[in-house]
Amino acid sequence: MFTNLTAIEAIKLFAPLIALQIGLIAFCLRLLVKNEVRTMSKPFWALIIIFLNIIGPVFYLLFGRVETK
Repeated sequence: MFTNLTAIEAIKLFAPLIALQIGLIAFCLRLLVKNEVRTMSKPFWALIIIFLNIIGPVFYLLFGRVETK
């Protein structure tokens, strides 16, 4: 299906996903620095957020951060 893509076409195709990933990482890292965490340490959460692509930030949002009221 994607075997005949040029580099420019591939960049255009995946640019929204890349932008989403970078934005999600930045948002979660900002929350991590600003707020307390529920489980594990902040450096460990930072590694999870950065290296587990979309799953890491989602895990942090669901399980790591303390709810603010």
